[in-house]
Amino acid sequence: METKAKILVVDDEVKICRNVEKILAKDDYDVSWASSADEALEKMAKESYSLLISDIIMPGMNGLEFLKLVKNQWPLTKVIMFTAYASTDTAVKAMRLGAVDYIPKPFTPDELRLPVELALTGELIEASPTEQEIEAINVIDIDSPFDTDEVAKYTDEDYAKSVSRSDIPIAGGPSPELLENYCELGAMVCEIFAKVGGTCKGGMKTGKCPQIEARKKKAARQKQGFDPNKLIGIDMPFDYEEVAAITGPEYVQYLERDGYAFLPYEQLKKNAARFLATEPEPAPVSLEVVEDAVQHDILVIEDEVAVNNNIRKILAKKGYQVDQAVTKEEALQKIEQRGYRLVLLDLKIPGVKGLELLRAIREKRPESMVIIITGYASIETAKETARLGAVAYLPKPFTPDEIREVTESAVQLAA
Repeated sequence: METKAKILVVDDEVKICRNVEKILAKDDYDVSWASSADEALEKMAKESYSLLISDIIMPGMNGLEFLKLVKNQWPLTKVIMFTAYASTDTAVKAMRLGAVDYIPKPFTPDELRLPVELALTGELIEASPTEQEIEAINVIDIDSPFDTDEVAKYTDEDYAKSVSRSDIPIAGGPSPELLENYCELGAMVCEIFAKVGGTCKGGMKTGKCPQIEARKKKAARQKQGFDPNKLIGIDMPFDYEEVAAITGPEYVQYLERDGYAFLPYEQLKKNAARFLATEPEPAPVSLEVVEDAVQHDILVIEDEVAVNNNIRKILAKKGYQVDQAVTKEEALQKIEQRGYRLVLLDLKIPGVKGLELLRAIREKRPESMVIIITGYASIETAKETARLGAVAYLPKPFTPDEIREVTESAVQLAA
């Protein structure tokens, strides 16, 4: 007679434990439950389980702490995490800590039965993180629920009710046309529209939204070229007149928006001639030394050139040597040619099917750390990329500090 698979459900909400027990008992599994991580550990000390299904947000020891402890003491036990506060961050953490799946609540019976079956048959593969990575994962700072009244105290009640407890956008909600101060001309909620009493005189004359037209004109001006007398630096904002007061107008004349001054070619030749006339010739440097000095730490694979360049600039300021690829072919060529300590990979590259670039990196350069950057964040892709070896998952848009922080963490793991 075939032995029933033993499953332990861990959730502080007893109702959920009983519902899961009912669903899985119909498939002839032997299901028991615990209302806390501590209670679950007591049960596991007395008998073995083929599968654990654990909540993340629980009083006392949270689910990620529990998962880390279980995989350390019972590495062969399969674990599925589920949570009402799903986020790509906790999904990646759970998968990298050893969970075989991560299920957002609420779920249907079939959405639970399928991963349970796949986990027990061994079809869901665990990630293979290093011990260093496991130790580096912060299992305390998770996306936990907040107190709505406390948020309202510092903002207002409407704002508090609108805030999601997850980094995944809330589905549904009122139609934008029903929102206060919604302007049909610009198809948006407009403060100017509100200030003029629900009318837009400029828009009524032209049939176009003045704000949208202003943005278009600004974009057109930017395409025409950079005027250092009018624009302010993007990466390091400054006032050109203040700079000129200190350095002189000649320096500002050649100042680019990134804070670097580039002299015209003719001026560079004159300076070089003066330098060669007064300085001895430098000692020859062997090619081998030069090659060692030019070490590429990071490869950014991103088809949006502007985003790619911005990431390079942000990381270059931290002293990293950054290489770039904007096409599938270029990315594969660079992965083939050299190893990188870290690869930042966009999920949406023209011509790339699914996660083939991530698989290629893991196959050819398994030592490289991989960070996923994407404008199409989802729990499913977060789980799958974590399974395949990505150590972090960063949804767009992200701030310079966010890209620096996640890069620093990954580079430390690669050291």
